Amino acid sequence: MAFQITIALILFAFLYENVVEATICTNPGMTDTVREAFLNAHNNYRSLLAKGQAQNGNFGYAPQAMNMQKMEYDCAAEQAAIQYSGTCSRVLSDPKTRPGYKENIIEVNKLYLTNEEVATKASDRWWRELSKYGVNRRMFFSSAVRYRTTNIVTHFAKMAWHDNVKLGCGITKCDKFFFVVCRYGPGGNIVDNFFYTRGTTCTGCPAGTTCDAATGLCGV
Repeated sequence: MAFQITIALILFAFLYENVVEATICTNPGMTDTVREAFLNAHNNYRSLLAKGQAQNGNFGYAPQAMNMQKMEYDCAAEQAAIQYSGTCSRVLSDPKTRPGYKENIIEVNKLYLTNEEVATKASDRWWRELSKYGVNRRMFFSSAVRYRTTNIVTHFAKMAWHDNVKLGCGITKCDKFFFVVCRYGPGGNIVDNFFYTRGTTCTGCPAGTTCDAATGLCGV
């Protein structure tokens, strides 16, 4: 009897853990811990940028942002990202298959990492483009920035675009690497536009959002 009770408690704990881990989205293959690793990394970096604390290559610190919005997790984008990461293709998906979204991809070759660590590493490597290469002093997404063949910053740009409020990601452990895919809506990276409106942090939040003074982000 005691053995049966023990088994029942173990099963209950297992089921409870998996229910808790699936409160954000119900897509299999991802847990809330991994989702939060992606989302927190993105929003923490956006907060640094909004507050003028992000190093912009050799241009000093990037200017503060008046209208940097807080990202929210998008389960539909995640589902599509998981599906595409499963191809292990190492190339961007066809834009026609993801209307309203743009995409970042990366290979992470350290197979001993957990998915949570992979999520953080991928986000860090994309964002590092700003400090390594810089954009320009005005944070203007010119055609010259868009079509650089070296010192590329387009992965960072999707993470940093002021009104990219939707984020959904997928990770697949392929034969010799993790293939990571994140999708961003509405997409950003619009040539001849600014990444964000420069000015005092959080003073130009869009209608329907309010300023979080602690993060400098505009949220619903």
